[in-house]
Parts: sequence; C-alpha cells; structure tokens
Amino acid sequence: MADHDLLIEKLSRDATPVKRVRPTGWRVFIWLAIALPCGAAASLLVHRTLIDWSSPGMTGTILQLLLTFFTGTLAIHNAFQMSIAGRYFLSWRWFMPLVVFWLGSNLLHLRDAPMMKGQVDETNCYLFILVVSVPMMLMVIGSLRQTRTLYPVRNLAVAGAGVACMALSLLSLCHPIDLYWLDFIQHLAAVSTIVLLTIILGRRWVVVS
Repeated sequence: MADHDLLIEKLSRDATPVKRVRPTGWRVFIWLAIALPCGAAASLLVHRTLIDWSSPGMTGTILQLLLTFFTGTLAIHNAFQMSIAGRYFLSWRWFMPLVVFWLGSNLLHLRDAPMMKGQVDETNCYLFILVVSVPMMLMVIGSLRQTRTLYPVRNLAVAGAGVACMALSLLSLCHPIDLYWLDFIQHLAAVSTIVLLTIILGRRWVVVS
C-alpha cells in the first residue's frame, strides 16, 4: 500500500482498547481460589482414602504439604510473570533447592518392604494426581491466554510444574503416611505427565508475542 496515511488511518479504526492485566499477585490468588476447589471436587471422581491426622509421623506429611504448596504457588507466579514481556521472573536455580529438598524428604521416608494387598487397594497416586490436575491445568492455560509470551514452551512447562505441585498438595490430604517405591515412582511419573500435557495442550492456545 503506497498511501501510508491511509494505512495508518485504517489500522487506527480497527484498533481496540487493550485491557490491563491484573497484578500478578491477584492473578495467582484468583487462580488458587478457583483451581484448588475444582481440583478437590475432581478428586471425588476417583477412589481415595482420607488421611488420619492423629497418626504418628504427621509432621513430615505436613511439611511436605506446605513445601509442595509453596513451590506450586511460586511456580504459578513465575509462569504468570514470564507470560508478560519485560517482567522479571525467577530462573530454574531458585527452584532447585526446593525440588532437591522435596526429593530428599521423600527418599528419607521410603520403605523397602513390599506393599500389602490392602495398601495396593488404597488411593491410586498416578490416577489421582492426573484427575485433580485436569481442571487446574485448563485454568492455568486459560489464564496464560490473557497475555502474550516470548517463551511458550518454557512458560507452559513452569505452569505445568506448578499444577503438579498443587496436585501433590491435594494428594497429601489423602495419602497414607507410609511411602513405598511404587508410590514414589507414580508421583514422579504423574508430575512428568502433567508438565508434558500442559505443553501439548497449551501450545495451541497460548499466543506467542
């Protein structure tokens, strides 16, 4: 188009006001307030057993619950920050101590004894984590659609990790205190699956700037 003034005038007519995105802290709070209850409601679809809070050794379980919740909140906050160009976000080095501490605390509580028949029939960790993560995963992808991102895959991976941490937090409320190798492997497999699914589903919907 040779007439630049005409082009500018046409683009000006088509332009629409840009809606300001809420502060990241508010976005995280709103997401938590909606996503966690939806994840808890989704847990009703699978077999689960409620944890006995009077059992000995609950201190470690509570610490793991707080750790996964804090890490998940930090990851979701980081994902929302990363989705806006020019915003500061934490690098993976900030999360490594939290991940190492979580892995270490799980390894310390692992039992070498084989699982008994009644224990196998308890909460299916892998299925539980995936089911409760589905609504939270869809909500975090919808939230990321509000902004444009320079790093779609990395952004979705961080968001998926945050969702996985929240799913682990919900699992802590109905998981037996005893942790076996089969449980631990299912936890790691579920976290990997959630991150991968978030990337695959989100790449189609999250806009690249």
